[in-house]
Amino acid sequence: MPDDSDLPPLVAVPPGLYRHHKGGWYAVLETVRCSETLQPMVLYRALYGDAGKWVRPAGMFAEQVVDRNGQTASRFTLHDAFTLAPTDVATAQALVLYFCDCLQRSAHTLWPAPTPPTSCCGRGCNGCVWEGYYTALGHWLAEARQLARQPTHA
Repeated sequence: MPDDSDLPPLVAVPPGLYRHHKGGWYAVLETVRCSETLQPMVLYRALYGDAGKWVRPAGMFAEQVVDRNGQTASRFTLHDAFTLAPTDVATAQALVLYFCDCLQRSAHTLWPAPTPPTSCCGRGCNGCVWEGYYTALGHWLAEARQLARQPTHA
């Protein structure tokens, strides 16, 4: 019976929330092996748009690149989803998608996350709709983070 004892070791990229050096947010799901080359590949999901799934060679995922400012940077940087503050809409939406996935995998349920407002006038009003959004999102994230730390439902 065949086994995997003759395969090279699979150096895993830790699952979690990552930011690409160009700004996009991604969730690393797992490290897998290419069936043709046996090369380690990172399976990850975009946390924006249609939230498509992608694979990239693990070595390429972890490599250093030259960013837009000519500085050397990690292609992807791991962030702690349990402490990251949603300081902009892209980060807020990434955290919502990340925790929705976590809760779905663990069979936990939570009320729907708040949606970003569409009616802001942009004048910085006291009591702006964005203040309400980020307050509601803070409550949702606190509950999502608490549930994500709990054991998985059977």
